[in-house]
Amino acid sequence: VTVDYIFNNRSAILSNNADGVEQLVNYICEQGHEKISFIHGKDSAVTRERIGSFYRNVNRRGITIADEYMKECPYLDSERAAEVTKELLELDDRPTCIMYPDDFSALGGIMAIREKGYKIPEDISVTGYDGLSISCAITPRLTTLVQDTKSIGTMAAKKLIREIESPNTAFPERVSINGSLQKGETVKFIK
Repeated sequence: VTVDYIFNNRSAILSNNADGVEQLVNYICEQGHEKISFIHGKDSAVTRERIGSFYRNVNRRGITIADEYMKECPYLDSERAAEVTKELLELDDRPTCIMYPDDFSALGGIMAIREKGYKIPEDISVTGYDGLSISCAITPRLTTLVQDTKSIGTMAAKKLIREIESPNTAFPERVSINGSLQKGETVKFIK
């Protein structure tokens, strides 16, 4: 049994990344943003699902995303996220909102934004992904997608127990668990 990782002939318990990104994009767009940057993780099944959902949802709204708004950054790398954020802030037509691949990366981006003298969300909006407890502890409170880690862990444990107790009747399957949007205070209404 794997968690957020797909492996041949194994059950996989996954966070519904497509739905998570859809919730974030919908909220950001409802707040009036069209110049959205997506800093995504390195290539993986999770990253491909998130990028696909991002493009699907902005395209559905008739929004075209500039190529320079799409940036790669390893997951959980706040230092690299800060560097990428500085690149985005130096663009002539900078984004109004930056989506980060995880809350740790968002923290790095927030530090870079503040170092440049910008205020969140007044000058630029940001979102994270994960819903770590730190996202509620920072000011302003981070807008993020809260993954349901308790349900993911519980489901993984149930599948593992079934595999151990009844190996002849257990079969590999993929289970997707939805998260929920924490609106926070880091996305400004601009319409």
